[in-house]
Amino acid sequence: MVAPQPMLEVEDLKKYFPIKTGVLSRVVGHVKAVDGISMRVYPGETYGLVGESGCGKSTAGLTILRMLNPTGGKVFYKGKDVYAMGKEELRNLRKEMQIIFQDPFSSLNPRMTIGEAIGEALEVHGIARGKERREKVEEILKVCGLDTYHYRRYPHEFSGGQRQRVVIARALVLEPQFIVADEPISALDVSIQSQIINLLEELQGKFGLTFLFISHDLSVVKHMADRVGVMYLGRIVEDAPKKEFYASPLHPYSQALLSAVPSMLPSVKKERVILTGDVPSPSNPPQGCTFHTRCPRAIEICSHEVPHLKKVGPDHFASCHLVRELR
Repeated sequence: MVAPQPMLEVEDLKKYFPIKTGVLSRVVGHVKAVDGISMRVYPGETYGLVGESGCGKSTAGLTILRMLNPTGGKVFYKGKDVYAMGKEELRNLRKEMQIIFQDPFSSLNPRMTIGEAIGEALEVHGIARGKERREKVEEILKVCGLDTYHYRRYPHEFSGGQRQRVVIARALVLEPQFIVADEPISALDVSIQSQIINLLEELQGKFGLTFLFISHDLSVVKHMADRVGVMYLGRIVEDAPKKEFYASPLHPYSQALLSAVPSMLPSVKKERVILTGDVPSPSNPPQGCTFHTRCPRAIEICSHEVPHLKKVGPDHFASCHLVRELR
């Protein structure tokens, strides 16, 4: 049996933002938002990228889509180097790779009707105009749980959940295959979050979508993802299939995150792992393992030697000196 080829391959991706000072704007350092991450996402699956706020998740998503230019590394989509593409080739790629932004209100132009916002991409790519464009927009509105009369309304006339449905419809109207969902429910009321999650799952089944699902909510990722990658200070510290990750996390940071997830069963008692100190600044990360300043199990080697992501199970990877590499 031939193993499936990944739809997306990320190799040692880096994105640094320069720190400038003075009248001459001299570069005195860099914020290492993404500091050498690698991952593979296969067709039809959902890869959940999790971590605390500020760890670089959203920056990674934007850089993968080439909405931000990388500092280093490579991204391959269906075997093609995204960063080597010319203007026309990249334009065609936009039809296949889309994004759902975190804040639906700020990502919609308040001066454009919903029909104009969703249909704009159809005109830009020369897919449909006039009556045909309207029909396509109304069709995708219905698919996303909205009504056709919403076509002429403006973003401020909708609730938060409805606006997120509009943003999802805008991402889907070009019939993409790969979507970066950047914290798609974090700006919504809890009562609406489950509706949007169910909608995304329904659309994935209907259209065969592949997701990079970015979130800080491990309970949501457990529901959505097939595979989980944990980021800390710009690096992936653990990468594993969902069931294996939630059953036996290996990295101390993963264990701390999962210990904070509340259980729905009162009878289940979990030992809470309390992390001390604050998250270090990505402009001046610690030497060695970036997590060692907060790790309850840190040993001497952690403070001066960087642990690399290594295979610790059949399909399980972790970057920790305390975890044995699979031989």
